[in-house]
Amino acid sequence: MYWIKLSKIYFHGFVAAMGVIAVQGCVLSTDLPDYKATLPKMADSWSSQLEYEVERSSIVSVSQTWFTPDFHQRISGFIVEGIKNNPELKSARARLEQQIAQYEVSESAFFPKIDLSGDGSRTKSSSKGPDGERIKSYENSFKAEARISWEIDVWGRLESESQASYSSLLQRQRDVEFAQLSVATRIVLQWIELIALEKQLDIARQEKSNLTEIVERTQDRYQQGVGSILDLRLVETDLANADSTLTSKVNEHSQAVRKLELILGRYPSGKIQSAKEFPKIVTDFSAGIPSDLLVNRPDLLIAEQKVIAAHHNLNAAKANRLPRLSLTQSTSYQNRKLSDLFDPYSLVTSIAGNIIQPLYDGGQRRAVVAQNKAIEDETIAEYVNTALKAFDEVENYLGNEIHLKKQEEELSRAALMAEQGQNLSRQKYYSGLIPILDLLQAQQRFFVSKSRLINIQKQRLLSRVNLYLALGGHNTPLQKIMQTDPEFSEDNRNL
Repeated sequence: MYWIKLSKIYFHGFVAAMGVIAVQGCVLSTDLPDYKATLPKMADSWSSQLEYEVERSSIVSVSQTWFTPDFHQRISGFIVEGIKNNPELKSARARLEQQIAQYEVSESAFFPKIDLSGDGSRTKSSSKGPDGERIKSYENSFKAEARISWEIDVWGRLESESQASYSSLLQRQRDVEFAQLSVATRIVLQWIELIALEKQLDIARQEKSNLTEIVERTQDRYQQGVGSILDLRLVETDLANADSTLTSKVNEHSQAVRKLELILGRYPSGKIQSAKEFPKIVTDFSAGIPSDLLVNRPDLLIAEQKVIAAHHNLNAAKANRLPRLSLTQSTSYQNRKLSDLFDPYSLVTSIAGNIIQPLYDGGQRRAVVAQNKAIEDETIAEYVNTALKAFDEVENYLGNEIHLKKQEEELSRAALMAEQGQNLSRQKYYSGLIPILDLLQAQQRFFVSKSRLINIQKQRLLSRVNLYLALGGHNTPLQKIMQTDPEFSEDNRNL
């Protein structure tokens, strides 16, 4: 009777304890924080694009055009090569493989752990016999045991840790996508830079050629007694400066070629031949709406997964304060003879349940929860900051589309007028109507105008490519090149 009452007391105590535990378990929240609600109110369209003064029929979507088709054909091979061979991208893929393995580690916690062990021993002992002699004896012992242990995920701690690991895996996948887009963008940007340097080289060569001709004419005039030694020295000085500029441009071009080869994963031998002309921007386009960035930009998707991972880590930290329930089952055979080890009469089986409730740890677990809550708040703030920077980038590059186009038109007119002025000044100088300084100033004005025009054309092209990157590369020519190439598509699927 006493044991029955005692059993009832233990049973009711166990039920009460489990009730308290269940109440504690209610503090875990499975709902993600509404991190997007912290974003400022987004406009229905990009403010910079509203300033476009083009007909509606001339605006196409971002995916329909980039530059001229011949440029796409030439650059696509470089993009595929770079994405396959770029060492930074290979590192990103390796980090993804590491995270895949880490996720598999976290998933293994849901399954029972099975261990097998074996043990054998031989004990020597001695005793004194009836006649006082020493008697030796030996005793053998053999044991084989199988142990199964399994933690029951009552409060979702293991599930939260697994979800956090999965979010980290998605971050790595987005890292690879962003690295691919970044490599492709860098290749295009560097190719445009090479074309600009090639055109600047042509200007430097033309300037040297013109000055060489002027030096010869000035020498003739000096020998004929028409010109002065001062005129000759002035033009010779400009020719020496032109030689120095040309040497500098050649070096810049070689360095730019090697930089492109490094992006492609090649040895920097400086053997790539660049194009001579810039690609043409075909038309204006629609960049979509600001909210599209939230699902298109890899860095925003990465920031989003960081928030999700932080939330699951917070839940795991909360669950770590609650009891852990585990089951253990052990089956063993033990016998003095190895041949009789697996005799059914040697079998020993046990099963046990284990529950551990943390009572006092000096506030360690509570501090870990507070730490993870602060990390969650930090990731939400970082998400908002990343989104604001993304909006700012797109607005700036869209603004560049307007202002750089206008600057290009203005500088084109300036370069045309400067060329006409230079030609007229040369004719008048050779006719003896103007001094040498007027000719040199006109020529310098012409080459400066041409150089500025090339720079603004380059900036406009670079801005267009950076705009595609700022938009996340989603459904853009960069992405189409990577998806349509059969070798790259196969390589990308293997990720």
